[in-house]
Amino acid sequence: MESLNRTGPNSVYQNAPIASFLSETLEFSAVRFAVTTSLVLTGLALMVGWISGTLGPLANHRGLLQDWVPWIAILLVNPIVFGYYLWSFQSIRHVMEQLEASDVVETSPQEIHQTILRGYRQWWRRPTALGSATAFSVFVGVTRRQLSQSWSSSTPLTVAATVVLTFVVVYAGSVLILNLISNIQILQTTFKYKDLTISPLHPDRCGGLNALSDYALKTAYLVAILGIWVGIVEYQFIQQNSQGSIWFVYPLIPLYLGLSVICFYGPLLTAHRGMKKAKQDLLHQIAHQFNCDYGQIYGELAADAETLQRGTEKIKELRALYELTDEFPIWPFNIAIFRQYLLTASTPIVPIVLGLLQNFVGQWLDIDFSSLGL
Repeated sequence: MESLNRTGPNSVYQNAPIASFLSETLEFSAVRFAVTTSLVLTGLALMVGWISGTLGPLANHRGLLQDWVPWIAILLVNPIVFGYYLWSFQSIRHVMEQLEASDVVETSPQEIHQTILRGYRQWWRRPTALGSATAFSVFVGVTRRQLSQSWSSSTPLTVAATVVLTFVVVYAGSVLILNLISNIQILQTTFKYKDLTISPLHPDRCGGLNALSDYALKTAYLVAILGIWVGIVEYQFIQQNSQGSIWFVYPLIPLYLGLSVICFYGPLLTAHRGMKKAKQDLLHQIAHQFNCDYGQIYGELAADAETLQRGTEKIKELRALYELTDEFPIWPFNIAIFRQYLLTASTPIVPIVLGLLQNFVGQWLDIDFSSLGL
């Protein structure tokens, strides 16, 4: 399994030289890379603000030290995207290793190795990420002036810095999304050709597939962070009374909700089919045995009472076994994980609701919240 992390033709980093350099040469973990990115971006932002003279308040714009939105991107959103970018290359290996070590699915390191490599060998991954980053950064550069009070639109240098950072972040985010899609395909291939052994009394209450539910929940956390950023951007536009010019922001909300559902349920659905099939096979075997024993007893109605009693007791036990098996889980998550997901998925909607409520209160009470730095 170690060869999965090495560079070369048999590596997940074959089409990702940047991730290879970060993970193999610099030996960055996802958390370490996120923290380092946060520190580097903070230094670069302060340098851009100092060179452009926009650290303090400006006539028509907030200064860098007064505008809270860039700092959310610098200290939270962007580092998380970069950290997840590196994590996405490493996570599938950990999930597959835990599946290999469990009794739920039987596989081998060689099978896992080949399955993962097939998912990461597509040549179009890098051009797709570059195209997405280019298109989105151009879009940000064109629309940046609509945020008339934002620090990022205060000078040509801050606009250029925002565009460059957008390119880098969107590139990493695009590779991250492609990796998540490949990971789902890898899991789908694994569960499609392997019989699952359901473990209903497993301590994780996920049928022994807690590693998969944890992976799904982590991807949902990522989408929630991105959703919060979308909500903050829309909050900005709402507060600056630009509703008519931000038609492109509103579709991002249903897009976020759809992406959240896909990222959470996508990996789980790959195991759901296998768990459901395993359960149905068990129920079919019990039902078949029930029918055989029932037919045998029916043919022995003239037998003595002791023989009928033994046959009846066995049928009752088979029926109880059928009902017990019918309660086996067919989704690899428990109620606690599902509650965490619901809370995570609904959090990004809060900034939008606050923005609309604040705008309504401001119009009703004739208060300009933007002049208060809100």
